[in-house]
Amino acid sequence: MKTVPDQHVLKSRLRKGLRARRNGIAETQRDKLDAAINRHLVEYARTAHLSDIAASFAFDGEPDLLPALQALEADGVTIALPIIKNVAGRDTMVFGRWTRNCRMVPNRYGILEPAGTEEIPIPQFDVALLPLVGWDRRGIRLGMGASYYDRAFQPFAQSPRPMRMGVAYEAQEHAGLPRDPWDIFLHAMLTEKGWFTCER
Repeated sequence: MKTVPDQHVLKSRLRKGLRARRNGIAETQRDKLDAAINRHLVEYARTAHLSDIAASFAFDGEPDLLPALQALEADGVTIALPIIKNVAGRDTMVFGRWTRNCRMVPNRYGILEPAGTEEIPIPQFDVALLPLVGWDRRGIRLGMGASYYDRAFQPFAQSPRPMRMGVAYEAQEHAGLPRDPWDIFLHAMLTEKGWFTCER
């Protein structure tokens, strides 16, 4: 997965600007936005009767989903978080079951991940909540650049399951994001305004 040079420069520039925009949200405003995102997530999960969700812990200014994950786990929903593993000399991403009492350890990026819990295969999830740096309404996602999510979900790119739902703030929208052939599309987006199906 090697981005063509011009695309790489454009993506890097957009990534830098969108991360700065996200990190520039004031703490009091961020608390309100996160509360709205968590409320919409819980409402959606309960209405859709979701049983298995892939999610992630907040990193680098991402929306904090912990309140919603705790509420849904208490409802009996299976929650899983990313785990970075080294397979055949290359890092890859899998998902391990998370509970509020499970042991968590930091990975190479300093992000906490479940330790010693059941690994859950991606096709089992009803919904996968994908973090991102930028998004547009066509379902194009700009990530951090390591391609973990693209590589993990590429085998299921043409499948409606799991539904890939991006999670971000409205401020992270950028119309006309560039896309490489291996970049996975999002089926839907979740922001502080609610969730919607992408226009692809």
